[in-house]
Amino acid sequence: MIRLTLGLIVAAFLWTAAAPPADAQAVCGPRAEILERLEEEFAETPQAIGLSEDGALIEIVVSPSGGWTILATYPRRPSCVVATGKDWETLLIPAGQPA
Repeated sequence: MIRLTLGLIVAAFLWTAAAPPADAQAVCGPRAEILERLEEEFAETPQAIGLSEDGALIEIVVSPSGGWTILATYPRRPSCVVATGKDWETLLIPAGQPA
């Protein structure tokens, strides 16, 4: 289940990263600073983490109110916010059950 969820998240990330709006500006910087700011300003804390096929560390940070951010970090590069949203919901589906 976790693998399926992370797979869907990574697929959404790749789709979003491939076609950003023309006026979009990347929010990038040191990983620790971005995570600190997300926690201080939005009460978002890490909830999931995984590696993409191209070597990015993908992190999902979520607030108790359901706000969320997806952060991508590649080796020797700054971390970048690639998506944000609201109404995050974690699904707890038992192993072997359809999603």
